[in-house]
Amino acid sequence: MKKLVLIILCFSLTSCNFGNWGDNTTTDPVWSRYNPITLTTAEFENSIEIQEGKVMIESSKIYIIGDYIFINDKRSGFHIFDNTDNSNPVKKKFLKAPGATDIAIRNNTLYINQATDLVVLNLDYTNFDIEIKKRLKNVFPELRSPDGEYFFEENKVVIKWVEK
Repeated sequence: MKKLVLIILCFSLTSCNFGNWGDNTTTDPVWSRYNPITLTTAEFENSIEIQEGKVMIESSKIYIIGDYIFINDKRSGFHIFDNTDNSNPVKKKFLKAPGATDIAIRNNTLYINQATDLVVLNLDYTNFDIEIKKRLKNVFPELRSPDGEYFFEENKVVIKWVEK
């Protein structure tokens, strides 16, 4: 009986790949059903901007402050609505922030989780100008694919995964 267990254990272990533990040089997740959408670090760090309102693709969290509603378009940014007349919210702008899924606001300061970074910015509600005050890098864990795969390539940030 012990020999049988030992043989099964040996065959099980030979099917494992021990050689790649700790090796983060893989650029393409081999077994994933998803492809990573990435930006270079420079593109990622300069990607936040105010744009004209656009069509919502995948709505997520909603945040209300004063007369404004912020609706997250998952991993793309935030739609900003003027809710002065709460029976008729008016779409004003889109805050592009690739990789973002959540926001917190205090006064005119916005705190955004943008993929792996926490970004602090000021928003002028009058003319919708933004000023990035601080970027805290790697506060949040790297985004994994829905099937659990990681992607690592020097100077690249995963902002979302799409099915192959």
